[in-house]
Amino acid sequence: MFDRGVVLAGVQFSIIDLMKAGAQLEEKLRSFGVAHIELHDEVRKYHASVDLSDKGYVGEYFHRSINTLPPSMFQGITCRSDSGEVVATSAIRCDEIAGWDLDRYIREFWERAYRTEAGEPVVLADDAVSFAKGITGQIAYVGDTYVAERWRENNLAAYLVRLCLVIANTKWAPVYTYGWMARHHAFQKALFLRWGYPACYGGGLKWKSPPANKAYEDLCFLGCDPAGIVQLLQRPLDIGPLES
Repeated sequence: MFDRGVVLAGVQFSIIDLMKAGAQLEEKLRSFGVAHIELHDEVRKYHASVDLSDKGYVGEYFHRSINTLPPSMFQGITCRSDSGEVVATSAIRCDEIAGWDLDRYIREFWERAYRTEAGEPVVLADDAVSFAKGITGQIAYVGDTYVAERWRENNLAAYLVRLCLVIANTKWAPVYTYGWMARHHAFQKALFLRWGYPACYGGGLKWKSPPANKAYEDLCFLGCDPAGIVQLLQRPLDIGPLES
């Protein structure tokens, strides 16, 4: 790994390059008062951390009741204060979807994992995720991101998700990384760019039978290809201008 590194969009990065970007992001998180950053290979340990947070629950992409995620497919992260309080969490999964594309994978996952108000499986429209067609291979997903309310002033979530993107490309070097964001967050101050995603598709999911959770009805799809990771590694702390 130290000799090989990764090649992203034709640009060679050594493992040291990846570590440097991660170290800058770690230092930024610590500057906000994060005292301990824990990495979890085991989903059970990630669940235990989330249970201690004000959020208190793990989302469908990482919940043990509907997923089997060995360490080879999973990475969780917990940020704690010096008193041990869980102040932020996020998680990554990487799936080898050869034989399908990301459009098919998203359909299969959502229609199995989510339910309508009537308790029936949700159903996506035929053109629901057409922008994900043709994307295949190792695909990473970053999600379940949570920051405690009194820690949200400094864009901690943006730096945490960027750290997740670096971790994903250190551990797996996926061909594509994606996530979801509520519409009002994606369009407010272009938060998806701050989080490290160069692509955002409004109306990321279209429904025939929508989920019971109204928050999932109008999500934006966030995407990051290797060229986007190159930009992030070269400028890991560049989340754009902040409000004065």
